[in-house]
Amino acid sequence: MPPRRFDGRRLRARRREADMHQRVLGREAGVGSHEPVARWESGKSIPPAEKLPAIARALGADIDVLFPRDGDPDLVDLRCDAGYSQSHAAELSEAVSRFRLGVAERGVRKLDESSLPDLAGLYGVTVEELQAAQRRSFGERAPTPEPVSSSDPQLADTLSELIEARFTDSRPGAGELAAAVNEKLGAEVLKAEQVDALLSGASAEDIFDDGARTVAFEALGAYFDVSPMVFHNGQSAQKRVLEDIRFLAAQHDVALAARGGEGGISPAFLAVLNKLLADDEGER
Repeated sequence: MPPRRFDGRRLRARRREADMHQRVLGREAGVGSHEPVARWESGKSIPPAEKLPAIARALGADIDVLFPRDGDPDLVDLRCDAGYSQSHAAELSEAVSRFRLGVAERGVRKLDESSLPDLAGLYGVTVEELQAAQRRSFGERAPTPEPVSSSDPQLADTLSELIEARFTDSRPGAGELAAAVNEKLGAEVLKAEQVDALLSGASAEDIFDDGARTVAFEALGAYFDVSPMVFHNGQSAQKRVLEDIRFLAAQHDVALAARGGEGGISPAFLAVLNKLLADDEGER
C-alpha cells in the first residue's frame, strides 16, 4: 500500500498560512481538541489516514500537495481518501460488511461483483477505479498500456538557446556537451544519448527518473550558470517553488501569509527572506 506522506512541519506551515488555530483544525478534523494537532505538528504522532481529507479541506489545500502519495491507491487508500474508517464505510454501505471489506483490503478474498457499484459510489470513484485498486490490494499487475511518448519542445528550445549563447563559433555535439558538463561537475551526470534526446524534444520525464532529473537539471544549471528552474516546465516549477517556500516558513517557525485579512506575505516571513538575501549577498 502506498500511504500518503505526512510531514508535521508542512502541516504547521499550511495551518499558519491559513491563519487557523490548532483547536479549530482539531474540531474540523473530528479529533475534538488542539492536542492531537499539536502532536501531529511536532512529529510525536500522525493522524489516521482517513482524517487527512478533512484536514486538507479545512486548510483549503490540495490533498495531493499537502499529503502526497507515491503510486496508485489500493482499497485501503480509496476508503481513507473518501474519509471513512473501515467500520464507518461498512456501516454506510448497503452491500458489504466490515468483515468482507476487511478481508478484501488485506488481499484475502475479493469483493463480490454485485457490491462494487455501491462501494464505488460511496468512495466517489468509478467501478473501474475500484477494480484497479482491488487488483493492487491483491498484488496483481495491471494491464500494461502501450507506451505513449511525450515531448517537451520548450525544454529543447531552452537548451538550444543556452548552447548557442555559450558556443558562438561551433555548436558541440551531444557527446561533447555531456562530457563538458560532467567535467565541470566532477561526476558522470549526463550521457550523450540523454543530451541528444533532450535536444530532440523528448520529455525529461521519459529520459530520467525523478531523482536523476533533478540532478541533471542542477548540473545543466551549474554548467550554463542559470537557475535549474529554467529547465522545468512552468507548472512543475511553480509547484516546487511553493513547496520550498512553505517548507522554509515551517523551518523558521513563522507564518507564511499575513494575518488579520491583510493578504500577502507575513512580515515575519519577509524578514526571513530579507536575511537570507543579505547573507547570500554577503557571501558573494
